Amino acid sequence: MAAQPSSHSFTLAEFNRLDRPNGMLYRLGASEHDAAATDGVQLARGRVDRHELRPGLWLAASDLVVDFPYQSVWRQQAHFSVIALLQGRLHLQHDSAMDLCAQGGVSASGGDARPLVASHAAGQQVRSLRLTVLEATDIGEDHSSELLAKALCNHGQRLRPWPLQPHLAVAFEHLFDCMWSGTLKQLLREGIGLQLLSHGLHCSIDVPPQKHSPLSPRDRQMLERVRQKLHACPGEDHSLHELARLACMSPSTLRAKFQAAYQCSVFHWLRQRRLEVAREQLAQGWSVQQAAHYVGYRHATNFSTAFRERYGICPSRLAPP
Repeated sequence: MAAQPSSHSFTLAEFNRLDRPNGMLYRLGASEHDAAATDGVQLARGRVDRHELRPGLWLAASDLVVDFPYQSVWRQQAHFSVIALLQGRLHLQHDSAMDLCAQGGVSASGGDARPLVASHAAGQQVRSLRLTVLEATDIGEDHSSELLAKALCNHGQRLRPWPLQPHLAVAFEHLFDCMWSGTLKQLLREGIGLQLLSHGLHCSIDVPPQKHSPLSPRDRQMLERVRQKLHACPGEDHSLHELARLACMSPSTLRAKFQAAYQCSVFHWLRQRRLEVAREQLAQGWSVQQAAHYVGYRHATNFSTAFRERYGICPSRLAPP
């Protein structure tokens, strides 16, 4: 079963109609009364693809510009969800609260009376993948069902963040840009859906207790400051010493702890972010030279080489003639 892809404006009523099979509810703010009174308000515009990969296993790929703040609420108690955020920011509330930033992922297990609520702020573009499993037995494979049952029975932390590794981000981006159709596109969706599921389950089941982690909560908070700085200002001339001061660490400590937290080096993460932003600018009609300089490359040739290594095409193919 597959939902038809869409590229248009979305109202509250339409969101609720499209995601009803997933056990989700959309609303504005905290008041359902206010939401019901504004069913016709445009919340977002862009594209949403929802597909049922297998019975009870849904994959949603969203690329939206948010015009009006809204919330999505998982009403289904027995569910397991994995979100990979490629662009934008979400505020999540479940057993705890957290902000999910671009190039981050989170696993969320249901099973109690508290719903998972994701808040979307206005004035941003949000590109995300969301995998939802409504019941562990629906997966259709004994081993997968057993792992899902363990995740649902985990009475510890139900929101578990994890870093979106660069190679995964590239694979997930391919789902948005791929022009395949039919069986090939369905195979691609299933492969990406299973990647999301495996990373989400690993985080929910195999992550050791925090006390054994080499990174303290304060470490993670300081590292997130660095990551957000790189995300917000990719075109600046960053230095390891400057970023280490921001993290209140020595340069060598920042290097080691950033690698442990995000599975890549500080400047590899920055390079991926720069290429992501440059790609967005090229899509908006910028020249290769303009996009390269905007994200901090002094020489367009170096930028073109890095861009081709990541995306497999020359940036000039996206730039205007």
